[in-house]
Amino acid sequence: MRNRTAERRVQLVRAAHHVFSAQGYRNTGVSDIVREAGVSHGTFYNYFDNKRHILDEVLDSGVDFILNEVVGADEPDDASTSGELAAQFRAILTRVFALVEREPGLVQFILLDAPAIDDQSLQRLLRLVRTFGATASAFLANGVRRGFLRSDLDTEIAGEGLLSLIISAILTGVRGGLSPEERDRTIEAFVGFAMTGVR
Repeated sequence: MRNRTAERRVQLVRAAHHVFSAQGYRNTGVSDIVREAGVSHGTFYNYFDNKRHILDEVLDSGVDFILNEVVGADEPDDASTSGELAAQFRAILTRVFALVEREPGLVQFILLDAPAIDDQSLQRLLRLVRTFGATASAFLANGVRRGFLRSDLDTEIAGEGLLSLIISAILTGVRGGLSPEERDRTIEAFVGFAMTGVR
């Protein structure tokens, strides 16, 4: 019974995710979410009090999905040289552009639309996005520990800088219109800029 309950909750969150991404939060009603999920209004209210309540779970799951897609199988401790760290950054940025191409509505909703809904959603997203910065810091801390990055590098601040680069890449992708060659040049420019700053 517990698995069925968890599955139904995930089904509703995914449906809300899809509808919010397609038509925006303000243009979506509970009726749109239940239609997308193929369930009744009663089922929705068994799990969520209202549309605002489900938004928090949509944001949490959306940020988790983006983080998992972008970081992929790369572990912060994997790199043993600055070249390997650069390759990790390159792979992460490549996955960023691939994600934006596959899920443009999701990325735009999570990073651009949702923060404007209300202050509560903005603060929630800021807390969640700090997870990205902490992850970037972990990649850099590995380089400092292993000695291929500067010993005086402030990995927390540098991680925030890398997060800014990743968000910039996401926004570049959302804007669209990049040819494969332009995308590759953009990735190489970002990697070069990041590595110059931390070596």
